[in-house]
Amino acid sequence: MGTGRSALEHRRQAEEHPWPPRWIRRLPPALIVVSIVLDRMTPPSYFFGSLLTASVALAIFAYPPLGVAATGAAACGLLAVAEQVEDDIGPQTITTLIVLATVTLLSVALCAVRVRTEKRFRHVQAVAEAVQLALLRPLPAQVDGVRMAGFYRAADDEALIGGDFYGVRRTSFGVRVIVGDVKGKGMDTTQTVATVLSSFREAALLQPTLAQLADRIDTAMQLDRANAEPLADLDGAPDSAPPEDPGEPVTLADELFATAVLLEFSPDTREMRALNRGHQPLLLVGSRGTSVVRTEHSLPLGMGDLLVGQPSTATCLVKPGDILIAYSDGVTEARDRSGAFYPLLERLRAHCADSARPLSPLAIIEFLKHDLAQWAPALTDDIVAIALQPFPPAQERVTAADPPAPAV
Repeated sequence: MGTGRSALEHRRQAEEHPWPPRWIRRLPPALIVVSIVLDRMTPPSYFFGSLLTASVALAIFAYPPLGVAATGAAACGLLAVAEQVEDDIGPQTITTLIVLATVTLLSVALCAVRVRTEKRFRHVQAVAEAVQLALLRPLPAQVDGVRMAGFYRAADDEALIGGDFYGVRRTSFGVRVIVGDVKGKGMDTTQTVATVLSSFREAALLQPTLAQLADRIDTAMQLDRANAEPLADLDGAPDSAPPEDPGEPVTLADELFATAVLLEFSPDTREMRALNRGHQPLLLVGSRGTSVVRTEHSLPLGMGDLLVGQPSTATCLVKPGDILIAYSDGVTEARDRSGAFYPLLERLRAHCADSARPLSPLAIIEFLKHDLAQWAPALTDDIVAIALQPFPPAQERVTAADPPAPAV
């Protein structure tokens, strides 16, 4: 939806819609035929041989360098033969052949540059895909007693990865999940996303409480902050624009933080614990409707040194069939053409009230994807949304009616 895509979707779309499309490949020979036919069917005062240069120029976007050279050679040969048959080779024809040969040589050179640029671009895209798949691993359909589905969109389409993040970890304390949003968007946030997720994956296995897990991520971000001062490139040039006030230099320390919500589902999946570090509130879809999960709103990750006390962790009982939804502010701040924000809670309430079938994480996510696409014509921020449905051990088998969720 919008302008952003996940890495897997980007790869699938590239396979389904290869470049160049077939209709472009057919244009150069068709243009050669049309120009020769028009030149033969019109009076001698009309000359359409100059159109052949357009076919060669168009071949730059359709063929490799050898194909461009073949197009130019075919155009020159057909024009010479056609004029010879009519015994009409004159200065105009000779001039056209010289121009056509010159354009062909230049087009071959330009095509070689295009091919090298495309190879470099494909390599960069492959690196971006690898980075996203390494940081934001495909979301499984089920981890222990928790079913899940989700989707991810980066506002920067070519970067494929943005400032939103998610992670899921199976631990001895239960299934742990993190969903969050680094300040900023696009590639500038990738380093912080990597720090948060790598810290989460390691600390989730070791830290007994969510508060301690958040402290460990805080520590990692503070280390990044210390190592990033002062901001400078390898050549010693400042990495950011000069501040308006020379006495207050801009550093990464002023920018490095991330809002996040950390979740923990007990091994029997009957309890859910949540720690909110400045993030959007969780939503609960259940038999009693759609509501907001009340949690203490604390400072974002990376600002743990400013906390007066340890943030409290909210605990709530989860009924079979309940679905928890964690999301970023990119969802609620998506705007329609009139500038209105996306009313997530109201749209979910209306959808769940009208739904005749039992809801599943996949059904919720599919609804959000399509509804957001209709609401917002384009993305202005990164987006992540994860739906989680704990279920008792007696229901551990996933039925055929609830297919695995697609990777995000």
